[in-house]
Amino acid sequence: MRAEYKDVPEAWMSYLAVDDVDARVKKALAAGAKLMKPAFDVPNVGRIAIITEPNGAGIGWMTPVG
Repeated sequence: MRAEYKDVPEAWMSYLAVDDVDARVKKALAAGAKLMKPAFDVPNVGRIAIITEPNGAGIGWMTPVG
């Protein structure tokens, strides 16, 4: 386990495909969401960000490659 996740309890995380991760995150933050993990690129997979929506649920967004 990576040290940065040592205090995170086991849980499920859903990821949804979106057209533009960065634009969606900007809009979500303006609406009260919080950023759990800033957008990052996964080679040959896509660009991913993880947010907490205003009611507290965590969700991952991904713009797939291609």
